Amino acid sequence: MMRFVFAAALFAFAPLMADAKPIEKTKYKYYAITGNSASEIYGAMLKRGPEVNGVNAYASTLANSSQAGRLVLGRDCRIDNYTFNIDFTINLPRLKNEAALKGATKARWDQFEVFLKAHEETHKTIWLGCARDLEAQVKAIRAGDCKKADKDASRLWNSMRKSCQKKHDAFDKAEQSKLLRHPFVKLVFGGRALRVKR
Repeated sequence: MMRFVFAAALFAFAPLMADAKPIEKTKYKYYAITGNSASEIYGAMLKRGPEVNGVNAYASTLANSSQAGRLVLGRDCRIDNYTFNIDFTINLPRLKNEAALKGATKARWDQFEVFLKAHEETHKTIWLGCARDLEAQVKAIRAGDCKKADKDASRLWNSMRKSCQKKHDAFDKAEQSKLLRHPFVKLVFGGRALRVKR
């Protein structure tokens, strides 16, 4: 699941920065869980995992973003040296007593850790794609005056947030059936594949 924190800069006051594609940094955070069985581990994730939009999650990706650029008036107004910066924080579970796990439980837990990380990395990839699209559109702005250029950039920003959230929601929905049929989750629920509610 994805959480966003957006910090939109006013272009008129943003610092001058070099022309580049979106700049990103990624930090991994881990929340500690314990458990000697799949169901105990699962329960610990539900209890200690991050909350995303009011829902308990196993993992999350937080994206803090900012924009910078300078309004330049010539024949028309454009946004010069526009950059988009994103700091990602990916929050994942870390099992303290993993060495105590045996056989199928350990193998399936290892698979689940890989699944969770790949899921959150895909959210990051989606977000970077949205940022690249926004950057290209903002750099193409040409307006009769700088007030309009700033307004056009804000409109593109708001539109991108909505469209990008839809992409994340669609991805989560598509992944739901994989999650519920994952070998670790099936182990939690006694080998039964859970039904996905549509």
